Amino acid sequence: MRIPEDRRPTLASWPKRIFEWDELQPPFHPALSQWRALGMPPGNVTYIPRIHQYSGAPEYAVAWFCQQVCIQRLQEGTLNVWNILPGQVTQLYYQIQLLKCTVTLCLSDGQIITFSYNKTKEEQIYPVISLLLGQPGDYVPPVQHPDSPAMDALQQESYAMHYTALLAYRFGHAISHQLFLRGKNRSLLYLLQRRPDPECFCALTDAGPVLILNDYYGTRALYLPAGYPSSFQVKPVPHSKDHGLYLRTLAEEEFLYFRLLPGQEAQASAFAARWPSHL
Repeated sequence: MRIPEDRRPTLASWPKRIFEWDELQPPFHPALSQWRALGMPPGNVTYIPRIHQYSGAPEYAVAWFCQQVCIQRLQEGTLNVWNILPGQVTQLYYQIQLLKCTVTLCLSDGQIITFSYNKTKEEQIYPVISLLLGQPGDYVPPVQHPDSPAMDALQQESYAMHYTALLAYRFGHAISHQLFLRGKNRSLLYLLQRRPDPECFCALTDAGPVLILNDYYGTRALYLPAGYPSSFQVKPVPHSKDHGLYLRTLAEEEFLYFRLLPGQEAQASAFAARWPSHL
């Protein structure tokens, strides 16, 4: 069956901050009624429409108030609501593919929540992401690294990762230790197409460890709060003779690993030993 053509303007699929309560779709109102009665302004709510009007994909409303976050997902007439308290997030996985951003949360009660949005208006989602990462809703991450020999060296090795590594400051205010690794594309097709080699940036911040990957498919980052057991670990990659640098939790809920090249194991293992929250 052919999906009808979506003739909406492009901006109709972008996240939309709510300025008047009647701008928010009716199904999302009941879950916010208590916060609204306590004085939450409509500007604390962002509506995330479907990317394609006729796709049947979910639409979302995300809101924040008094250090709490509310995520609502509406799909095919079913509404799911999650109210997330400070400290409930055990890991946050963030992914960018072209203009699509995806956030996946693991909560302390075992729930997994995912929502996506168009990166064009990501600043409207920043307060929600900041609270989920343990920062205040009005937290403004730095737009440049502090002067340091390590960051100067990273800028010389990879300007792209030097910029991407700023994602670590969404989580913590300071980086105590860091590691940069560059891999190699294993596919002949990728080599012929001259696609960029994958890159890895690991950071130990005051809020917990962060693993950031850049490759042809986009950018991915995994944040693990320091209050929950976690570790960096070098171990074999499944179905391969290679080893990988993993950032993992007690429940083995790793989303990310970086495939190591021969000779990188010692450097990765030395960095992994710096994180005190071993499993």
